[in-house]
Amino acid sequence: HTTLSRSARARNTYIYSPSPRKTPSTRSGCGANPDAGRLAAEESSEAIQSCIEDAHMVFITAGMGGGTGTGAAPVVAGLCYDLGVLTVSVVTTPFRFEGTHRRRLALEGVDRLKEVSDTLICVPNQNLFRLVGEETSFVDSFRLADDVLLAGVRSITDLMTSPGLINLDFADVQSVMHGMGNALLGTGQACRDDAVGSYGIGEVGRGGKKEGDADEERSAERHPEDECRAIRAAKMALNNPLLGEGNMDIGSAKGMLVNMSGGSDMTLYEVDRAAEYITERVVDPDANIIFGSAFDSNLTGCVRVSVVATGIEEEA
Repeated sequence: HTTLSRSARARNTYIYSPSPRKTPSTRSGCGANPDAGRLAAEESSEAIQSCIEDAHMVFITAGMGGGTGTGAAPVVAGLCYDLGVLTVSVVTTPFRFEGTHRRRLALEGVDRLKEVSDTLICVPNQNLFRLVGEETSFVDSFRLADDVLLAGVRSITDLMTSPGLINLDFADVQSVMHGMGNALLGTGQACRDDAVGSYGIGEVGRGGKKEGDADEERSAERHPEDECRAIRAAKMALNNPLLGEGNMDIGSAKGMLVNMSGGSDMTLYEVDRAAEYITERVVDPDANIIFGSAFDSNLTGCVRVSVVATGIEEEA
């Protein structure tokens, strides 16, 4: 049967990563065969439903391209979706060195997952090269890939579970994520004396800058007064080098969750400037943008901005 490892639970919100164990369909594992993963999940459909029947929201996390991600994840998501549970899938696609066959399987799995998810966040592992340096170890690189998924989930769950100055609840999240399709996520953190900051999942390495960074830097030179730490954090969240394949523009979002966290020194002025900067990036005047703000004593001197943009249109 397919086992589901429950890694977190908060306010009837579940995070599941499908992990098939040996069954008649998978006696020797999936062997990177999506059909084996799919059959294992289908054989365990009753067990899966019993795990999620009291959930309001479920996150499906997986690395696409193998039997578990491409095969089992869409089955689990479909069961959640059919039960009326808010279903958010946060997945990664393979590195380029993993070959075209695995990439093709991954994209097929992403397409199937998109049909049975309210919101789908897809993070290409290849984009990690924009963050890591030449001396980053192989193990650390894959650990960073796992951190990408964690950052994506936490940027959403923290909005509901962390005590805030401006609190958000499940209804707020549902209004932005229900039936919205493609989504992008980003996190940026900047401190008072930072020159660069971080993307919330590790330090910036020697990887190349994302296209558009030069324009942001030139803009900063022209408007130095805009470069308070909250603005820097917001820019990093919206221009995160891990965002998508380059065929999706965050400005086309139909919904957006924004969480701003800081220490006791975070000012109303900073929150206002960062919020204004973010809303100006969204083209649709009717987009549903919901802001939350939280106090975190560990962020004294710093501001963290997390953005989840939903309803993103794919460019041809």
